[in-house]
Amino acid sequence: MYPENVKSDDKRKSLFPAMLGAGISLFLLRTGVFAFFFLVPFGFVFYKYKYRSAWAAFLFAVLGNTILAAGAFALRGISLTDTLWDICYFGLMSFIFTGILAPPPVLSVKFKEAVRFFFGSCLGALLLTVLFLQVSSSPVFLEYLNYLLSVVFQVDSSLGTDAVQGAMFGGVSAEVILGTVRTVMLCGGSLVSCVLLFAICRQIGFFLASFTFRKAPLPPEAVPLPEASFLAVFRVNPVVIWVFSVSLFLVVLTRITRLEIPEIILWNILILCVILYFTQGLAILRFFLSRFALSPFTRVFLIVVLVIVLFSPFLNALLLGGLFLLGVVENWVPLRAPKKNGPPSTPEAGNIGG
Repeated sequence: MYPENVKSDDKRKSLFPAMLGAGISLFLLRTGVFAFFFLVPFGFVFYKYKYRSAWAAFLFAVLGNTILAAGAFALRGISLTDTLWDICYFGLMSFIFTGILAPPPVLSVKFKEAVRFFFGSCLGALLLTVLFLQVSSSPVFLEYLNYLLSVVFQVDSSLGTDAVQGAMFGGVSAEVILGTVRTVMLCGGSLVSCVLLFAICRQIGFFLASFTFRKAPLPPEAVPLPEASFLAVFRVNPVVIWVFSVSLFLVVLTRITRLEIPEIILWNILILCVILYFTQGLAILRFFLSRFALSPFTRVFLIVVLVIVLFSPFLNALLLGGLFLLGVVENWVPLRAPKKNGPPSTPEAGNIGG
């Protein structure tokens, strides 16, 4: 076989997983139930193959979603505004996520994955906020929300609720719900949502790729899986604690003076600092767990316990608050100090904030 034929075969082999990943992403997006995981295929393709395959999957997915959205516009009577938002949301969120995992080589050296992750989450939060404001301002959406509330009230009345609970539900309206959700989204809810979206999809893609690598040898052109994610070496710059303190004080001040726009900006800065220190708390927890030779069964057991705790109303607050405080404490206590006879650490590998 001639070298040209070999190169063409390699290109075909790299294009097939890209097309398959794009198709799975579109399928997950259109199912509704599993739409939250529509970014997982991009992560899998990146960790399983080279970064060009991830960008090829992105291009195939954007093209396919544009065709599907245009078909829905022509056949099902979807409005032009909703069609454009569908195309923009999927394209931009996929672009941000793929850019976090598979940036150009120059940017990957200059900006560490932790920096790309949180910067991309901020961009995604901005997009999500704009999309929510666009959707929530639609009269059709408000009418649909009123319909859902009427159905809930009918079911609730048929079950025979007491007078106190009926009075509580009676004060709930679509406008009140939208106002509450809008406030939460503007004051950091969008940022938290994007951080969770990118983190969960990245970890699932990483897990699936590492699982498949155990069964088959690495292809020569594949991106080697890192021994540890950026979480293992993640550190927050000490300057961030001052940003957190000043933001907390200014949030209280803007709340008293009722300066709405500065308060929204400060809330997002404050939430970002909280997320950074929570991530550092996770890194510290992982550091101590890595000192023990845990069996696969023990790791699965710890993951199950963690999931149970996260869904427990009181325990999840203790866990999240404890990890946040643990991350803050490392500003003054070197919790991840290396052993005297161990190799030197590289804290700058995942440094955030400076």
